[in-house]
Amino acid sequence: MRAGYGSSSSRERLFFALWPGEDVRARLAARADGWAGRPVAADGYHMTLAFAGAVEADVRRALEAGAASVSGEAFVCVLDEIIWLGVGNIAALAPSYPPPALLGLAARLRRLVSGATSRVALHRYRPHVTLRRLGAGEPRWCSPPPEPVPWAVADYVLCRSRAERPGSYDVLARWPLS
Repeated sequence: MRAGYGSSSSRERLFFALWPGEDVRARLAARADGWAGRPVAADGYHMTLAFAGAVEADVRRALEAGAASVSGEAFVCVLDEIIWLGVGNIAALAPSYPPPALLGLAARLRRLVSGATSRVALHRYRPHVTLRRLGAGEPRWCSPPPEPVPWAVADYVLCRSRAERPGSYDVLARWPLS
């Protein structure tokens, strides 16, 4: 079992994310059709905003309470760029020009997570939606640049990773953007 999971542990692996609707999920899945690698399940598509890690119930409550005071504007995020992450083992779609409202929301939520967990993000935030995972040594390949996928973002969520099914998630709470 992964650290932070287990039947005797009350810890949950949590993160804040943008959670697309079915129409956006379908368009993302269609764009990645035929790419190299193992597809990520479309019902797990998301854009991570801030990762909290494995936390106890009191930290979850602090994150939920803090998120209620994190405001932001609704925005449209256009996913139009193929990127390779994790030394090339992840194929993702990303916005070539991330909206300032997206970057601001992620920064506010990362500060919230840092204050609640003492976890400091060590990397620059790069918004993306993972669509494929490549095996070791598998060549990178994807179709020509995809048609842009516009995504009207009206809220953000707190998610929990499911220990029993890696790559699947539960949406625990949702907050609207103005």
